[in-house]
Amino acid sequence: MMRIRPVRPKDHKEVLALAQIAGIGMSSLPPDAEVLRDKITNAVKSFEGKPAHQHEDKFLFVLEDLENNRLVGTTGIVAHVGLTRPFYSYKLSTITQASSGVKIYSLQQVLHMVNDYTDASELGSLFLHPEYRRDGIGRMLSRSRYLMLAEFPQLFSDIVISEIRGVQDKDGHSPFYNNIARHFFKMEFKQADYIYATQGAQFIADLMPRYPIYVNLLPQDAQAVIGVPFDASRPALNLLKAEGFRYEGYVDLFDAGPTMQADRQNIRSVRKSHRAKVMAIEEFSGDTFIICNTRLADFMVTRGSLKLQGDGVVITPQIAKALNIKKGDAVRYVE
Repeated sequence: MMRIRPVRPKDHKEVLALAQIAGIGMSSLPPDAEVLRDKITNAVKSFEGKPAHQHEDKFLFVLEDLENNRLVGTTGIVAHVGLTRPFYSYKLSTITQASSGVKIYSLQQVLHMVNDYTDASELGSLFLHPEYRRDGIGRMLSRSRYLMLAEFPQLFSDIVISEIRGVQDKDGHSPFYNNIARHFFKMEFKQADYIYATQGAQFIADLMPRYPIYVNLLPQDAQAVIGVPFDASRPALNLLKAEGFRYEGYVDLFDAGPTMQADRQNIRSVRKSHRAKVMAIEEFSGDTFIICNTRLADFMVTRGSLKLQGDGVVITPQIAKALNIKKGDAVRYVE
């Protein structure tokens, strides 16, 4: 059985190993021991309802293989981005230019550096060990976050976003970064991404130009990857689309990967989830649901059989044990 639960300090070594497998480009899960230790500490405080900064809860979960006592994945939610650390994006917009004298009318795409997603909730840190990319495990890991959004709406923004990794070659080079940011940062993509992940965005504010960038002045290889996901990130993108997330022309400042957004209440798994009282715990085989308990401090999610009974539900002993719940407790579930 697989279970998603809050990260704990004792998980540090295994989370670091997962971050090292994830590699460069996943700034929300950097392979840095001290940075990850701080992320875990902040997550523990957030689950206790005592975040380091008000309204900036940073929830980090781990995926457990309970049978093999092994951590095999991570996922997370930042309640509100950009309140104390600027959240930068490029916004791709269209401008028109015309001259009646020479009878020329043109449309130009322009990139503007913006902070439009300030205060949005961000989904991130989604990583699943390659050995477990099967049997819908990744889909469960991704969707588990929506049950938390549904159960604790007061903690989150009305807008939810998720950044998708942009195009890189086999050596970790980004054509978009190499043609824009590298001119100002004077360093390789891997190093800049690592600094952003471990030290924050101040160097972006210090070094990146604030002026609009005309897309048609960029080399073709940079133009071609704007808003395009890295091949390995396409499954995550498709999961977001299935939940109702959409691309609105915002891309990552470094690799131009698309930022997906949705209204929290319209996310499919939020909208279709239900809260109910556990009426009985017994052995049976039925339809499979993603199920969570309703406690913030030890919010846990798993997958298994559930059936309706009157105004409540019946679950199996395995589900009850995994979620640490008993008869009379509440659960939230989605098919």
